[in-house]
Amino acid sequence: MKASVKHTFLLLLLLLTATIFAQNKAINFIQNDYKLALEQSKSSKKIIFIMVHANWCSHCNKMKTTVLKDPTVVTFFNANFINLMMDSETAEGKDFMNKLHIKSFPTYIFLDNNETHLYSTGGEFTTEDFLVEAKKAMNPNTQLPYLEKRFNEDVRNSENCLLYLNGLRKSIDSYKSDEVVAKYLATQSKDQVFSAINWKIIAFGVNDLDSKSFDLIVKNQNDFAKVSSPKRVEAKIVSVVNKSLTQNMNSLDSINYSKNRILAKNINLTKIDSLVFKNDLLMYEATKNWKSYQQTTLESVQKYAWNDYSTINAISKNYIEHITDKEALKTAITWAKRSVELNNTAENTLLLARLYNKINDKKAAIENARKAKAIITAMGWDTKEINQFYTDLGIK
Repeated sequence: MKASVKHTFLLLLLLLTATIFAQNKAINFIQNDYKLALEQSKSSKKIIFIMVHANWCSHCNKMKTTVLKDPTVVTFFNANFINLMMDSETAEGKDFMNKLHIKSFPTYIFLDNNETHLYSTGGEFTTEDFLVEAKKAMNPNTQLPYLEKRFNEDVRNSENCLLYLNGLRKSIDSYKSDEVVAKYLATQSKDQVFSAINWKIIAFGVNDLDSKSFDLIVKNQNDFAKVSSPKRVEAKIVSVVNKSLTQNMNSLDSINYSKNRILAKNINLTKIDSLVFKNDLLMYEATKNWKSYQQTTLESVQKYAWNDYSTINAISKNYIEHITDKEALKTAITWAKRSVELNNTAENTLLLARLYNKINDKKAAIENARKAKAIITAMGWDTKEINQFYTDLGIK
């Protein structure tokens, strides 16, 4: 009888050990139930860790299959957090994203049991760096409420401003950084503005194209260049313009895109004008505004894409697919010829042939099709596409 009890006890002990081991192999994530996570946070007094992900997001999937499976990470997160996995494609996930202004994946958010935003970040991390971020989220001195409080207690203090901006810049509240910079700069006299520390604050915190702080950079490029460098000032201007236009374009916000486009063009920098041109094409393509696409390319290809065969190729493809004006197509042929001059490949030559075919210049289309096939055959590549084009041209 004693042996039987001992045997049963050992089996139970092994089963318990196996269960604990299995639990420690994965973070104990609640799935898509924020209310439950909040309830558990209130009862346990633990911070809520939330990962917002999308199933198609390669960075999310890599984090889930590597870093979040690391035993050190598993142990640390299970011990210190109530963990919530939020799928952005569910109704709950979409509501949560709207509530917290989440726009990218993966996003990692740390909230207390009063739903106060303590810390957040995003992207791919190594195991070591991810644990560093988690420890910052737990440290009261690196949490956003503390950094905000310190800044507001002494708005003139550049160090406090930088620390707060550094916390904001990678968080879901990064949109607040322009307001913080404006508040700080309002404490600076004209003589104080152009300093190395103030440039650093501006470089960290200015993101809004339509802001007084950005206007300050544009109007005082030479003064800021003296405390940083001309390249850094230009790079900051280009970065703000690109971020603003890209956000408008991704959301198909044509009204704000048009407004920001005008602001960008008024800067009068060649790099900005080139950036606007490329974003214009993406916006017109996304909205299928082929009339504006045609007009913009006819006006600007030689200015901003003459030495960029990849951009010329993208334009050529859209002309083949969507543009019917014969004179415009003839102009596109000159661009395609330039692309072949820059990079004499089968792809570029075939695009030229297709453009000739679209204006019914069969002789030129056949000539360039044969050149393209010669390159493809010499390289031993798949000839299916070129053979089909040969059939379309009625040649063998």
